[in-house]
Amino acid sequence: MTEGRKQPWSAEAEKSVLAGVLIDSMIAIEVFAMLSESDFYDNRHRRIFLASKVIDSRGEPIDLVTVSNELERIGELDAAGGLEYISALTDDLPFLSNVLSYSKIVKDGSLLRQFLSIASQGMDKVFSTNVNASELLDEVSQKMFDIGTSSSQKDFFRVSELTAEAINTFRTMRDAKDGVTGLSTGLEPLDRMTTGFHPGEMNVIAARPGVGKTSLALNMARNIAAQGKGAVVFFSLEMTADQLTQRLVSSMAGVGIQPIIDGTLADRFFDDLNKAAEDLSNLPIFIDDTPSISSAEIRAKTRRLAQREKGGIAAVFVDYLQLMHGSDDVESHQLRVAKNSSDLKGLAKDLKIPVMVLSQLSRGAAKREGPPRLSDLRDSGAIEQDADMVMFLHDENADSGKEDDRAQGGLRRILLKIAKQRKGQRGDIRLIFNASTTTFYPDETQDDGF
Repeated sequence: MTEGRKQPWSAEAEKSVLAGVLIDSMIAIEVFAMLSESDFYDNRHRRIFLASKVIDSRGEPIDLVTVSNELERIGELDAAGGLEYISALTDDLPFLSNVLSYSKIVKDGSLLRQFLSIASQGMDKVFSTNVNASELLDEVSQKMFDIGTSSSQKDFFRVSELTAEAINTFRTMRDAKDGVTGLSTGLEPLDRMTTGFHPGEMNVIAARPGVGKTSLALNMARNIAAQGKGAVVFFSLEMTADQLTQRLVSSMAGVGIQPIIDGTLADRFFDDLNKAAEDLSNLPIFIDDTPSISSAEIRAKTRRLAQREKGGIAAVFVDYLQLMHGSDDVESHQLRVAKNSSDLKGLAKDLKIPVMVLSQLSRGAAKREGPPRLSDLRDSGAIEQDADMVMFLHDENADSGKEDDRAQGGLRRILLKIAKQRKGQRGDIRLIFNASTTTFYPDETQDDGF
């Protein structure tokens, strides 16, 4: 759709930037931090810039001779314009001090071309395919966001600029009720050990099937939504929005779902369900049950909701990581999980919110007794690296084959094990899981790990 139109770029700016790189090594270092070879429109300039970077990476000086020799060595001297063209680049440089300004012109042209390319691709898809409108909007929004993210450059922070904020943080910690400085999880022992969930964190909840990781996540989501600090977003790749809502209502009412299914629930308990449904409807909880959703879609949908919701986003939950769709150009399942894990960590940092990610365990975890280990995380390398905190749920009685003395009432003792925490201690917390109402609460009859 952009054929025949002049692309946004400045030949003079590109030439001036290359001249600065060839003349002054200190300027070259600054330019390398601002630009990549793909930012140059002229293919000759791309080759010259890339050769200069390669030379610099070897610790060698950059000048007309070394760059020309490098291009000749790789057989690209003629494609780069030849020796005469490269030599002429340094003839008409106005001021070396302006090279960084020229670099900004080059970068702006690159961003505009990327914008045109994305818009053109979107238009082509509209006219050539039966693309879903919302999917196309998600895709274009994500690509636009990525352009903006890649173009933003952050400089160093002086410690003197940060010390006042550090003191404010310490004061908040000292004065915080029950030591919770982040979002309360609703479980007091967990809050004490973690001080709550904090902005920029990606926290992982992992367990074997049937132990209750989705239920725990819903308990946390409901509690966070009730704190009035913003909306809570729950991406469910396994269960439907209706199923999750039924769990939330049942849990809030303290009424088990099975008697409803059996038709034995007394009318008076329906009053409790109605009251819970009314209370739940007033909480800012948003559920997306798109199956096989991608990390790009999650990021785009969350950003749009953050702009729409007056109070912003408080937290995001993803259930669960291994079901997420990956990029089409990534064939390996492990690489797809690694990319999605990295993207979710990026979402937490970009929006300055905690992101809770549910994860499967490897098959080996089921063959061994005892609580899971970090090595049991499925595709654990990327997940463990990206996570700020990793929590495991473990049903100890399921290991031993013994019947929990509370199981007759639908209650199970569950061990919550914090296996990794960047900002604090690791340890075990004892919980009771009411499977009939999918509710977790602290086990007051046992040591909670402190």
